[in-house]
Amino acid sequence: MSNLSLAMAHLLRSWRSLRGRELICALLMALYLGTESLGPMVDFAPVAQPWVPLAIATARLLFQALVFLLCWLPADRSESADLGARTRRLILAVGVGAGAAAISSNLLIPLLAPLVLPWLLDPAALLSACSACRAQNLLHKSWINVLGEALYVGLVGGLLVALAEMRARRRNKDLALQRLLGEQSRYAEAAMAARLRAKIAQVDPQQLFDSLLSIEQAYAQGQPQAPAQLDQLIARLRSAMSAGRQA
Repeated sequence: MSNLSLAMAHLLRSWRSLRGRELICALLMALYLGTESLGPMVDFAPVAQPWVPLAIATARLLFQALVFLLCWLPADRSESADLGARTRRLILAVGVGAGAAAISSNLLIPLLAPLVLPWLLDPAALLSACSACRAQNLLHKSWINVLGEALYVGLVGGLLVALAEMRARRRNKDLALQRLLGEQSRYAEAAMAARLRAKIAQVDPQQLFDSLLSIEQAYAQGQPQAPAQLDQLIARLRSAMSAGRQA
């Protein structure tokens, strides 16, 4: 399989792995940033439908958020043990995503808005909203405006990517620490069991059998030292087991 095929497969696989919370986070951030345009949009909007320019600006932000998200996913889903390489990949994804979001929104929205928005909005209000003020023109912007949008998307998106990466790395470190602690506990238990078996193995079975047989005969003959012999044997076994646990 060629490198291009592998790249396309990774791209599609990363897009399919999009989580609902990631999509919701991107959309909510776009909606939140759209509220910053509420004041000037309403001021320069037609009185009849002041929400029309705000809807167009919010739609642009939502489109940019989705484009940025699609550029970030392949970099985030790339598995790499080198954190430096992953960081460079994420920085590149932020730059490419910001540029793609700004350029594509300014290329596609002017083409799609006249086709789609008249079905949803009043055409007269749409035309008035787009030409009421040159400074607030939503469908025609110069390259300076596009560059400004790219920088804005890159700044906001870069902050979100940095926060997500810090959270993911902290979670990975916590999981790695838990795995190390679990392995350490298992190794300690295995070493303790091995030392205990070694201590118990040091007790000569023949000597233990002879001691038990001697104690049994002492009890059978009613000798008074029989209980003391049994206590001595128990104490010796208990000492060996304690030494094995403490070793």
